[in-house]
This record gives sequence, C-alpha cells and structure tokens, in this order.
Amino acid sequence: MQIRRAAAADADAIFAMLERFATSYEPERNAFASSFAAMIKSQDVALFVADSGGTLAGYVMAVQFRTLFANGVVVQIEELFVEEAKRSAGTGRALVAAVVEWARQRGAVEVTVPTRRAGAYYERLGFERTAEYYHAVLAQV
Repeated sequence: MQIRRAAAADADAIFAMLERFATSYEPERNAFASSFAAMIKSQDVALFVADSGGTLAGYVMAVQFRTLFANGVVVQIEELFVEEAKRSAGTGRALVAAVVEWARQRGAVEVTVPTRRAGAYYERLGFERTAEYYHAVLAQV
C-alpha cells in the first residue's frame, strides 16, 4: 500500500468512492471535476490516496488555514474514505498519518476533524473530542 498525493488520473476512482461515501450531499460530477482540479494544484489542500497496486483503496482530503485562536495554522481533515474491503487494515491510519506529516511540514499547531460518526476511530488515533460542529446550507438560510 502506497500513500501518495492524488493525481488527475485518480479523479474517476475518487469520484466513485465519493458516491459511496456521501451522506449529506449528492455528488455532482461537474462540481467534483472543478473542485478536484483546483485541489490537486492547491498548496492549501492535501489530497492523498492509498494506492494498492494501481487500485485506490481510500483517500483523505484536508485543508490548512490560519486562525487567531490557535496562534497559527490549523489543518482540518474534511474527508476520509476507505473501501470496505480495506478497512481495519491500517489504510485509514496511514492516510491520517500522511495528513499529520503534511501539517507538521507546514508548521501547523493542530489537526482537527469534524465528524458525527467516526469519533471513536479518531480517538483511537490520538485525537480528542473538543467541540461540536455546526453548518448552515446557504441555499436554506
């Protein structure tokens, strides 16, 4: 299993995973294509894939941003997906470790992750619960 930065050639496989992973939004291919192209070029986004012999087993997407309260850069994991057949094999752990290393290289002070379903998983990786997470869908506000 190799953890590497996502490339343009990974788009179809990542979109297929996203279709299985998405619970809050219906993935739209055109919106995905636009975002994906920007993300793989951005210095503020980490998009890593777990490559198992040319087949993607999972991906993680994280963003970095500056804060006032944390005294510097924070990296937030926004998406983590591992194919069901590859779960409990260290794939997710390896993807999160890649984000943590990326965050360290950028001088980040912390890595955060908003989740409602995977809290216990992140706690096993050393994260601690510190807050609740809220969002407003702008079309509804």
